[in-house]
Amino acid sequence: MSVVIRIIDNTNNVLGNLDLANFKDFPLALTKGIVNLDNLKARTGTYSKTFKVPNTKNNSNLLSNVDNINSKKDYRDALGRKPCVIIVDNNQNDSGFLQVSKSINKDYFELIFFGNNIDWVKSASELKLNAITWNNNAQIYNEVGITTANSATSNTYDHAYPYISRGGNASNGFASVTDFYPCMYLRSILERGLNQLGWNLNSSFLINNDIKKLVCDLSNSMTVADTIIDQSKTRAQFTPDVVDYGGDIIFKFDDDSSAPNNDNNNNYTPLTGIYIVPSNGRYNINVSIITDNWIVTGTTKDISVKMYSGSGSFIILPASLKDIQTKTISTTQLETTTFELSAILTQGDKLQITHDWTANPFSSFPEEVKFKAGTFFDIQRSPKLSKGDTFSLSELIPDSVKLIDVINDFTRMFNIYYWTDTKSKTIYFEPRNDFFKPITQALDWTDKIDFSKNYEIDYINTYKRNVEFKYKELNNDEWLKGWQDVNKRTYARYNYVLPDRFAEGTDTIELGLFSASYGNACLEVSTTTSKDTSPVSLKIWNEYINTGLPPTGATGRINSYNPRIFFFNNYFQYSTSGANKLINLFGNITTSIVPSGVFETWNNLTSPMNLSFTGADGLFATHYSNMFKNIEDGGRLTAYLRLDDVDINNLDFRNLVYISTPAEITGYYIVEKVQDYKPLSDGTTKVNLFKFEDLGNVAIDPNQKGNNGNSNNGNNPVSPNPVYVVSNGQIINVVVFDQITQNFEPVIL
Repeated sequence: MSVVIRIIDNTNNVLGNLDLANFKDFPLALTKGIVNLDNLKARTGTYSKTFKVPNTKNNSNLLSNVDNINSKKDYRDALGRKPCVIIVDNNQNDSGFLQVSKSINKDYFELIFFGNNIDWVKSASELKLNAITWNNNAQIYNEVGITTANSATSNTYDHAYPYISRGGNASNGFASVTDFYPCMYLRSILERGLNQLGWNLNSSFLINNDIKKLVCDLSNSMTVADTIIDQSKTRAQFTPDVVDYGGDIIFKFDDDSSAPNNDNNNNYTPLTGIYIVPSNGRYNINVSIITDNWIVTGTTKDISVKMYSGSGSFIILPASLKDIQTKTISTTQLETTTFELSAILTQGDKLQITHDWTANPFSSFPEEVKFKAGTFFDIQRSPKLSKGDTFSLSELIPDSVKLIDVINDFTRMFNIYYWTDTKSKTIYFEPRNDFFKPITQALDWTDKIDFSKNYEIDYINTYKRNVEFKYKELNNDEWLKGWQDVNKRTYARYNYVLPDRFAEGTDTIELGLFSASYGNACLEVSTTTSKDTSPVSLKIWNEYINTGLPPTGATGRINSYNPRIFFFNNYFQYSTSGANKLINLFGNITTSIVPSGVFETWNNLTSPMNLSFTGADGLFATHYSNMFKNIEDGGRLTAYLRLDDVDINNLDFRNLVYISTPAEITGYYIVEKVQDYKPLSDGTTKVNLFKFEDLGNVAIDPNQKGNNGNSNNGNNPVSPNPVYVVSNGQIINVVVFDQITQNFEPVIL
């Protein structure tokens, strides 16, 4: 047998083959896995143990000369991933990347191999969501843009605009443009992100009609990301005095680098006075002029500052006047006057600022104004979007959110299993209950078991007795925080209790990005005061108040909270009597559609799925209950199998395997992990198999509740059952179990 480790570049061009030691001694050992049932948060791929290759000139060159610590190199590149393929007997065994661990004594390099099924996870951890190329990325913030997006689906649009009750608009009585923020479809995030990384997706679950309605609220302030704003900032000033004789003259500020001046993105050219617009949006310009005694007739003059944009190469023609401001200035004393201009501009526009004043043609002497040193202008894109502004969807997504953040939460919500076909660059994924192929397609591995070696049967006992499923802790959602305090439980959280053979304590499966969202009647955009006839959507308020109306005014709007995930509903809503619910949309009362967010069914608004972990139809009951029955009662078989290169190359973790004998281990199994397969060895490989059988579902605790039904406003807690502490026949204390703290708390009498 022979093995080749071929180093390639990012476009699959061959850079060379590593020199290897004696093939028979070559210590390459590959581990392939899919999921570890002992750890629900772990999803595994292909990787190797550390192995060594000789330090030859060829290997040193291919590995970026990492053996020379004094070489001048970019170590981020030298020590980074090296794309490669592993070829065994002229057949590609796997593909992925190598990383150098260390160089030892100029004798050899220590390396580790990671398969491509890990590579896409690593790439997803580096890809910011705002770097994804979105469909319909360019937007105008107005009624038409909102209505058009809401009328589409995730097949053609990557976003929607649900109405969310965020406060600040109760006095308006209607939903205005600035009450709608774009939310990205989950399907679009996954598809466009992984496609951009070079991977195809294959998932029936992702194209389910209900799942296609899931959206992610990531940009909860309609504020452009800081990096975009920073790219637009420029300040420049006059360092010497500048004399002007009237007319429409371009400001050409000569200093854009000395503090406090700056032009870090090189938007401005002092020689021409041209500012190149770096991105679509509204730009605010401040011009501060310092003048002293003018040589003019009269004691005041009107001076205009103008903002032009166009495509001219040097001067502003052809150009359009974007804004103008005129002020009366004293001509007889030192005076500082500030002009504030604003306009919506397009990326690539050339912008120039001019000043204009009229000299007296009948004056007996040339009239002039001297702009003193320190006269300056500054410009930046407006962070907060207003009605009519242009923007890009990507600009609103915070820099901190990565593709892997969404993938991880999606995985934990729906118990997603993944398998990667590195040859076709396809990622297959489904919820655990739908992931595996039918038993009719199972592989018979009976004859591959090496019974000369001991096999083991064991049962999972690594979990703590309490397994907690919950969304990310709330941030700034003061209404839901208050609701939790009153009701003594964490909304959408579910705690499953395993049998007493498991150790005491709590394991937590917690989302890392998304917090839960509570639904309620939106009286502030309703035509009635009735909760039954008012439209229903999600409420995220910065204050816990029991009235039906949210906090009002500028401070009443919540603009900073954790990202959310929910269903976008853009259909009729009906009251319990069957009548259409009304919404005042942009000042027009309509019954046709209510663009809303749905987390759980509430007040006759049915959620496609219950996104709470609680309830008989919740995420735990739907996607984890069957698996936990297997964790409780199922078993694992660990055996040594004679696997060859064909078995490994064709290994599809969606396929079950069948063992026919002996009787005590007969059955169908999930392949959990193939440990340390050695391509150059004729020996056996340790394999973890988990018994695949339908053992039913675990019981769901009905006392752990989510939403409070059709009429409750969420402020009426369920009375907890007291526990009486008795000593010598006397009650010495009374405690209740707090669902939030998971502790017994004393009752204060």
